[in-house]
Amino acid sequence: MERKNSGINSARQTLKILESIILSTKELKLKDLSDEMGLHISTIHRYLDILIEMGYVRKVTGGFYKPGFKLLELSSYILQNFDLREIARPYLIELMNKTNLTVHLTIKDGYEGVYIDKVEGPGTLPMMSRIGMRMPLYSTSFGKVLLAYSSDKEIEDYLRNVPLVKRTPNTITSPKKLKEELIKVKKKGYAFDNEENERGIRCLGAPVFDYKGDVICAVSVSGYFANFEGERKKEILSHLKETTKKISDILKSKRE
Repeated sequence: MERKNSGINSARQTLKILESIILSTKELKLKDLSDEMGLHISTIHRYLDILIEMGYVRKVTGGFYKPGFKLLELSSYILQNFDLREIARPYLIELMNKTNLTVHLTIKDGYEGVYIDKVEGPGTLPMMSRIGMRMPLYSTSFGKVLLAYSSDKEIEDYLRNVPLVKRTPNTITSPKKLKEELIKVKKKGYAFDNEENERGIRCLGAPVFDYKGDVICAVSVSGYFANFEGERKKEILSHLKETTKKISDILKSKRE
């Protein structure tokens, strides 16, 4: 218990140092932080080394400490995701109305996908998904999209760290076959989850591009497997691609 409390206190003190540097109206040196925090200079220095290593703090000429550029990167990422939901929401609703299927907006976070929005209607199949829920990438349509548009290095890292567990009889569990699938997904511009994550459920997913041409998220439509057969599947895919293009176009125009 004592070690646990010590770790919590260290984390608290590190964050307080970071807050002091961010909120200060003047440039701070090591002694300034030591005086403000009431901690020994060696202790402050140890915490600062961690913050500098992680990119949250930078040391500039004169021995002053300033906020690091990592904070800008993270804040931009957070704001972008909030803005993304606001931009995408009406088009997700439109897609749900056109297909009568559950619609998800998903981002890649580490080795998983995270639902950041969900739209369902009275006629859609009830699903257990919820905003904030994490899902596998390898067995879902949106996940395969997010993986397909990742770099080769990121894909190799993913395959080294994530066991491809069989979730249904259709789940791809071979790294070689998954890589082949990802090549097809990128070539076609969409992914199909053929009951690979959950029996009886099929999904189509497509990418949304930001102003730099990078895939920022994916939109997917999910429902009972019978909804994704023949001409009906083509119709759903057409509506899905139309939706992701509209969202991508808005994201692009916001930076032009």
